[in-house]
Amino acid sequence: MREQESLGKRLGRFGALLGVVFALAAGVVVTQRLSSDALSLLLGLACGIGAMAPTLLLGAVLWRRQEERLREQRSAAPASAQPPVVVIAPPMLPGYGAQYPALPEQPSAWMPSRQERKFTMVGGEE
Repeated sequence: MREQESLGKRLGRFGALLGVVFALAAGVVVTQRLSSDALSLLLGLACGIGAMAPTLLLGAVLWRRQEERLREQRSAAPASAQPPVVVIAPPMLPGYGAQYPALPEQPSAWMPSRQERKFTMVGGEE
């Protein structure tokens, strides 16, 4: 006596059958109602996607292999302790902040000097 298939398997087959019937009906309706230009555009789009699919599948397979290799390397390698991170701040610039107050008699090396501005009038009388 043969065992009955699971409900999930039967629903999957039914869904696949409905998908195929829907695709065929949609294909017939679309080809009857579209103009020849629109139909050729749709056919070109389908051929372009079909030509691109093997490359995408190959890329997905290679990516999955690489992920598996990395996962194996991580599990095989012993967990090493991270070295402590030391951050050293650079010294402050002279004349900056409360640590180095600028003397009023002495101009700071970082302060821009005042220069007299010169303007040139273009197209006017001299």
